[in-house]
This record gives sequence, structure tokens and C-alpha cells, in this order.
Amino acid sequence: MTSVFTSVFCSAQKAPAALELRIKNDQVQRVLQFDGKVWRTTRFLSGDGTAVLAVKSEEFFILPMNSDAGLTLSNFTAAEQPKRYSKKDTSFCEIAYRPLSDTAGPHRLLITYFAVKGERFIRKRIRILYDHPATVDRLEVERFINGDAQCGGGRGEPVFIKDQWFTGLEYPAGYARCKDGNTPKSYGRYYDAVGNYSFIDLEGRDIEPRGTEGMVRLMHFPGYAVASGGHYEIQSKTAVTGFAANGMDITRAFMRYLETIWKKPRSFVNYNNWFDASAKDLRGDRFVNVYKKYKAIIEPYGIKIDGMVPDDGWQDRNSIWKPSPKYFPNGDADLAALSRRLKAEGTRLGLWLSINNYTSNIDWGVGNGYAEAKRNKYFSQYGRYYSLSATKYKEEILQRVPELARKADLVYFKHDFNDLCDAGEGNNHPPTERHGHEANLDVALQVLTATRKAKPEIFQNLTNWIWFSPWWLQYADFLWMLAGDDGINGNTPELSRKAMFTTDRDTYIWRMFGNPADRPLVPVSRLMTHGILQTSAEEKDISLQDWADYVVMHYGRGTLLKEWYISLNAMRPELWKALAGVQKWAGQYEKELNNTVFVGGRPDEGNAYGYIGWNGARAILTARNPSAATQTLTIPFNSSTGFYGAPGQSYKARVTYPYDGGYPATFESGKNITIALPGYATMVVVLERGTAPRKKMPDPSSISFRTSVDDARVAETRVTVPSDIKGRCELLVIGYPALPAISIDDRALVPQKTSRAKLNNFAGYAVAGMKSSKATDWNMAGYDLAPWQGKEIRIRYAKTGQQFESFVLVEQRVPAAAAGARNDLPVTGNDVRRQTVQLY
Repeated sequence: MTSVFTSVFCSAQKAPAALELRIKNDQVQRVLQFDGKVWRTTRFLSGDGTAVLAVKSEEFFILPMNSDAGLTLSNFTAAEQPKRYSKKDTSFCEIAYRPLSDTAGPHRLLITYFAVKGERFIRKRIRILYDHPATVDRLEVERFINGDAQCGGGRGEPVFIKDQWFTGLEYPAGYARCKDGNTPKSYGRYYDAVGNYSFIDLEGRDIEPRGTEGMVRLMHFPGYAVASGGHYEIQSKTAVTGFAANGMDITRAFMRYLETIWKKPRSFVNYNNWFDASAKDLRGDRFVNVYKKYKAIIEPYGIKIDGMVPDDGWQDRNSIWKPSPKYFPNGDADLAALSRRLKAEGTRLGLWLSINNYTSNIDWGVGNGYAEAKRNKYFSQYGRYYSLSATKYKEEILQRVPELARKADLVYFKHDFNDLCDAGEGNNHPPTERHGHEANLDVALQVLTATRKAKPEIFQNLTNWIWFSPWWLQYADFLWMLAGDDGINGNTPELSRKAMFTTDRDTYIWRMFGNPADRPLVPVSRLMTHGILQTSAEEKDISLQDWADYVVMHYGRGTLLKEWYISLNAMRPELWKALAGVQKWAGQYEKELNNTVFVGGRPDEGNAYGYIGWNGARAILTARNPSAATQTLTIPFNSSTGFYGAPGQSYKARVTYPYDGGYPATFESGKNITIALPGYATMVVVLERGTAPRKKMPDPSSISFRTSVDDARVAETRVTVPSDIKGRCELLVIGYPALPAISIDDRALVPQKTSRAKLNNFAGYAVAGMKSSKATDWNMAGYDLAPWQGKEIRIRYAKTGQQFESFVLVEQRVPAAAAGARNDLPVTGNDVRRQTVQLY
């Protein structure tokens, strides 16, 4: 197919004619006008002309080093007629320019515009040719003024214009500015400088001192022109501009575009040996035998591990990713043999690997001619590594990583420690952070691309110091959530350590994805969260409910990367069965879970929250209450949560965890969904078209109590413990900070469980932007009330000068609800419901 390019004379009555060039396919157009010297873009249009983006364009801006005076289209003139050609379904138009005067600048500049049949977006790239060595500090691939509302931008982010158009560089480290040409400022997005983030100082060279209202700029920092064919050349990153058709939400339109270039979402379950001391020895069949033990346990449940992953330690640290002779005396041949043995058993081999050789012996490398990267102040807190862009290491790593993937038949790489910071001299870029960042990123992307070419099906996961650019997903399947490895969040009172771990993960996600007005475009489902951690034999006796809640929340986030950091001596059959059930459930609802968004408040301040993912007219909501008091979670029923159906339609809800039964409410699209969550409850709800049953849903019997405070300020509660207990029945007491002494019927009580605050307990390398100003010291205790089932008791709280709260948490028998369709989740039963009641 050949897209149509038309050159026509467009003129108003009695006005001088203007030459116009339309670059278009069947869906989108870019219109340029010739002023006698150059071609300038005047507007973008949908194919039918109904969507219009009017612009006043300079097309580009070239900023040399150590200068604020740059070159724009006005410094050039067209060298020849536009050149049009087609390749398969892609149509191109190339315009060549020469400078108006002899300067130290380029002697030729080529702009290529191109569009693919059927796509609602159009692209542009630039080649700058010099007849001498040259350096470009900043290259703006698009530079225009537009009078419509603008938002977004940042590092690796698009700009949205009038809720109908998007524009950006298809590059994770492209920088977009809008509104006044300088918004957002560097690290100005809500989620930019949070957690384990990457910091690169642009030294103000991203700033346009003559910024104008409505100015949009898409830029990067290329550095040195590369010698090529008798000249020196800089090739820009590719700019893309597209639109939302037929009233589509602009975020949804951008995601539709992203789906045409990203790595397709795929689920991957892997075991990682990082926390498992019993699986560190990789000699002979030892690692295969580890897998066989897991296989024997999980195979009867109908699930499997897709990959077995040795973490840091498999490699020779005095090498560029050669296998350790301790485990692999014959090098690559032994590694390949391990891979074959695992494959024969029904799984595959993956590897941990840092592209910059972080954790290796850098002194050995420097002694062997590999250049060490010069870290900035921020990255100097952490380990040393090589410069990816330095010639010797670049050549070696571009050859070695794909070779490993191919020789060892790998299914997965966990690419850790992506510093991508180098301000060193002699490493093929100007000695600045911004140019070293781009040069090192370019090599990292080449490694990812070459690896995928060598093994097209391989999964690639990028961890520390990435950032949430959607354009990473052209190269990687998963991105690290930028948290600590295994944090315990003790800001809000909880008794369960697993609950505290869940709160830690979800607080990081809230901080970065919880603001609907300014959140990343990377789907939550593409995050690496460090998976399921169960590695201590002391954890083997965890309650089944605590375990199930923990596993359900991990999978309920929608995470496609399902990492198991699980030790066999920390598990028992009931835990495996629950994990297997949740794994199968996640596979059944993968389409819904792929689309999850965060809803609710900050978890470690006790707010109800969750994740909802829509697939057409069905959603999965995984919700959690990290507090003792019953809360209502409010969820927008509109495009902000991924619902794109018509308003005014009725939807019913069915709870599928922790029980299986209907929810007593009908919800109307366009209006908020509200779900009641008892204290410390985790709940999974399926939403579908329909109305709630008219018959009354089973509710637990009410709890009667009376609390009083005497003249000595001693509090006392008289409460009747329910007789229909099925499960937990506990008195929960929270002191701020001290706990009162508790007695029942004048008998002193000893708590079964206790916990205490760990305020703002974030890993030092991931604490940025995370601390809560509302967290306050606390202690918590849980007392078993089951011995008093069906009896009225008198609870006295001594030392009531202290601030404290008390609750009763009880799970009660109710008439059994009819089970729904297939449900693999580990439900506690259809005849039990939880309630929490505050006593004091």
C-alpha cells in the first residue's frame, strides 16, 4: 500500500498562493506549508479532518555545547524538492535542508516524516550531517506552539493536548516539556523522585530561557556526532504524534498506540534463589534437584514454574559474565547443560545479570582495559560499575549477553542495577551526566534488542533505578516498583508481619500510582514487586488466612511477573494449596488483571484501598482494609479506573474471597462503587452487568456492648461474645503508644499476639518521598475471646490515662450462600462472615 502525499496550492480569495504538503495515511495527516524557504508544520489532522491540532512550528532546535544560541528551521533553506517513497505499508517524505550561511554548524539536515497504514499516529526523525567533528548538547525533535490545554511531559513521558492529541519521543530518556516550554521541571512529576529512583542532573540545559505560552518541546541530549561515510552524523530519536478518535479517552488512545510497539503482556512464574540458602549450590544436578522438589509439590495442583533463576552469585566476578568455575568448571558448556536438564524436567533457566557488571570486581576490569563509569554524587552512594558506552566494554557486553541467552537457551533475564550514569571522560560522550546517561542508555537498549533478536521469546526485567517511562516497554517486559527489597511497614497498627509486608508494597504503589491526576502510564501489571517471600522456617506456622490474604493481594495487583522467593522448609501443604489456587485464579482473570489501577488511600495511614481491572463489562476488584475499623472503599466507575462503557448501566457484584457469595448492592456505571470492608479484611469482588438479588444477603448477628468510664478514669466494656463463632474471635487493643493492662471478669489476660510500630521503616536506598507525616507510635495486642463464646464478659482497661482503642474482630456463622461459578481462590467457606466493632 502506498499512502498518499499531495502537494496542492491552497489560497484564499485574492490571496497569494501557499504551497502545502500533506503527509498522511488513511487515519492521520501532518500538514506543512512552504514559505519560500522552508516547510513548517501548521497542523495535524485526523484522516477525515474532524480532529485538528493547529501548531506554529520551528520543527527542531539544535543547541551546541557551552552556548544558549541554537539553530532552528529559520537558519536553513530547503535544498531540494521533498522526496517521497514507500516501503511496504509505510510512506515516507524526506525534506533536505542546507544552512543559510557558512557556520560551524551542520552542512546538511534531513527531516523524515512517515506514517503506517491504519495507524492513528505519525512519526518524525532528523539526521544532522557535519563535515567536521561536532557536538550537540540538546536536540529538540519537535518544537511548536499550540493554544490548547496541555498536560503531562517529563522524562520518557508524552504530552497530552486538549484531551485529544498526544506527542512524545519513543525513547525512555526523551524529555517532553509543555504549557510554557518548561513544564514540568526536571523531576517535576508527582512520582519522579520517589523510592529507588534514578537521578541525573541536566544542569539546566533542558530549560528554554525564552519559553512561550503553549510551547511544546521534545528533546534529548545526543552529544558527539558519529563518523559515518566521510561525514559526522547525529540521528535523532523518533517523535510520534497521534490522536484519540471518536471521543476516546486520550489515555486510552495512547495505550492503544503503545500496544502497537510494546512487548506483549505475558505472565511469567519464576523461582529465584536469592533468599534461599538451600539452593545456592549450582554444581552438577543440585539446582535441578531443587526444582524437582518444587515440581513434585505443585504439579498435582495443576500449576508450574516457568523459570528457575539463580540470582547474583552464579557468575565469575573477574569476568564479563562468564559462569563461576566453582559451579561451572567447563564454563558455558556446563551452564548450557544445566539449562537442558531443567528443560527436560519441564521448566526453563533464567539468570540474574547486571548489564554494567555491578557487584563484579571492577578493579579487575579496570586492569583489563574496561573503563569504570564516573558516578555523580547520588549514584556514588552505591556500587561501582563499568561505562556501557566505553568502546571495549560496549563491544564485549553487546556480544556477551545475547550469546548467553542463546547458548544457555535462557527464558528470562533479571537485569539489576541500571544506574546509567557516567560523567567520565573518554567514554564516547561529553563528560556530563546528561550525555553519559543517554549514551549508556543507548547501549543498554541495544543489549536488550540484541538479546530479544537472539531469543525472541525471552522475558527481560529491569530493576533498580529505572523510571516509569511507557517507552521502556518496547524493550522490557517488567519494571521494578522502586521499593526496598522486602520492607516491613509499621506505620499503621497491624498484628500480622505478612500484612505489614503487603502494606509496604502497596504504600509504594500508592505513592507512585495513587494520584489519578498525575500517575505513570506504565500499567501496574508490568511492575516487579519482589513477589512472594516465604523463606524462614519460623514462618511455616503462619495462619492460613494471613498467608492467603498476602498471596491474594500480590496476585490481585495484576502483576504478570510472579516471583517466588520461597524456601521449602518455610511451607506446608495448606500454604501450597492456597498459592496454587490463587495462581490458577490469576490465569483465569488475566485479561482483567492486566488492566489494574490503584484505588483508595494511603495504606500505611490505615486507609482502605485496592486494585480494579476492567476487561469490557467485567472487572476484578481486589480490596484491602489495613485498619481495625470497618471502612468503605469508594471506587470511581468511569474511565479513570479503566471503565469505558456507557453510563447509567446496572452492575452486580459477587464476592469470591474470603467467601463466595453475592454482594448486597447494585451499582450504576458513571456513579461511584462503594464496598464495605470489615477490619483487616482482604476481599476479591467480580463486577458484571446485572442487578443484585432481591433476597436478603446473609449478615452476621449483631454484637451488643456497653462501654463506660468510672470516676477513676478506668474504662470498662460489657460485651456478649457471639455464640455463632466460626473462625477468629479476638479482642484487639491498640495503644498510642502504651497498651493498657487488660482483664476479663477480674482475671488478668495475656495477649496471644503483639506487635509494635516501626515508623517510616523504609529502606535507606528507597526512602525518598515515602515518609508519612501522620504516622504515630503504637503498640498492639490480640486476645482470644473464644473461651467466652456465648457469654457476657466484663473487660477492664487499666492505665486509661493512655490513649488507646479496642475492637472485637469476630468471624461468625451465617446461612450458607450458594456457590457461584468456578472459584479457585482459597475461600474460608460460604457460611462465615467477619465483622469488627469498636468497643472503645
